[in-house]
Amino acid sequence: GQLQMVLFKDGSTFTLEALYAPSPFEQHCRIPESLGCALTGEGYIETDSTQESTVAGVYAIGDNAAKMRTVANAVAMGTATGILLSKKLILAEF
Repeated sequence: GQLQMVLFKDGSTFTLEALYAPSPFEQHCRIPESLGCALTGEGYIETDSTQESTVAGVYAIGDNAAKMRTVANAVAMGTATGILLSKKLILAEF
């Protein structure tokens, strides 16, 4: 079926072509929890500004750590985190 309208209790209607509703987030992988990573109240992996989780050396990017659940956002987060980690490793060697 296709959505055509919403019928309210008082008998009034509202015609529409689409309806968007938020769905609750759920981690589908239990590895972060098994490593000891803290989760936010909404269920995302808790990270700092460099995407490091509450467990040193464990980083989280993409839809397990951010509300923006898009491939483009995951790629951007991964790129930025990769640059930060590369710099961190280079500086650690010198």
